Amino acid sequence: MKLVRLKTLFFLPFVLFPSLSTADATRDRDVVALLPAQFVEDTGAANRIEAGDILRTVSQEVAAAVCHFHNGVAPDLSEKLLNEGIGKFDVMLDALLNGNENLGIVGGEERRKTIALLEQVGASWQPTRDAALGVIAEPTDTSAVNVVYGSATTLLDQTYLLLSELEGEYANPVELLQADVMLLEVSGRQSMLTQRLSYLACRAWSGTADANYKETLATTLSQFDFAMGALRNGMPEMGIMPPPTDEIADLLERAAADWTVIEGHIATMNDADIADTETADALYRMLADKMYTMEEVAHQYALYSKRVY
Repeated sequence: MKLVRLKTLFFLPFVLFPSLSTADATRDRDVVALLPAQFVEDTGAANRIEAGDILRTVSQEVAAAVCHFHNGVAPDLSEKLLNEGIGKFDVMLDALLNGNENLGIVGGEERRKTIALLEQVGASWQPTRDAALGVIAEPTDTSAVNVVYGSATTLLDQTYLLLSELEGEYANPVELLQADVMLLEVSGRQSMLTQRLSYLACRAWSGTADANYKETLATTLSQFDFAMGALRNGMPEMGIMPPPTDEIADLLERAAADWTVIEGHIATMNDADIADTETADALYRMLADKMYTMEEVAHQYALYSKRVY
């Protein structure tokens, strides 16, 4: 079963994720059980998908950090995440193109279509990168800020498309089970959604959001809630099993904790006539913490996927 492209999935209900039945997952495992372990070489299938997940998250992490840094909210954290995000995007993009054994990605990309998508992402990233560095140097540089704002959705769409290609290319019973791909996809997407929420909320309270931001915020919150329930409790009809380890279960509980507080902060910012910088600061810090937690969840799922070797 090949995963469908996810380019426009951010705008669709979560239930449109490709379904993976219990029978599919069982069949995958049966196939792997028949393969002699010594002939299975781990060239980093899960690591490549994890790197693609990180690119998708950073597309929104950098935009959120620019918005907060430009508006003087949590400048210590926003500058830190801005620098971190730029570094992560550079490293992950290069690793996917050329390989990086320190990240578990053995060998560069060989498939032409995937290389073309990586180069497309890189071409969009370069002006965003330059503008983000410009904001670090001069936070009041509105022109640089607007470049980042203008590319946020484009980069999100492009990294979605790239990730779906990586999933289709590397998901097979020899390298990576379809059931594990689903867990990597959903947990990585949760990390991205924290920063999408952070970016949208910042654009809203800073007075630069478009007319549809409230609807988009509500949809994004709903998507996060739905997926968190699936990850924490399992959803067999979606091909999502309950947390396979205590460590993953604990991380998911931490990611879900205080989510009602975050929803309350977003509601407060939506209803306020003027920006409440204290609430904006608290919201940004909480969503950054959720991002880090969900990145660790995705990493643990990547490690767990290697049990098949």
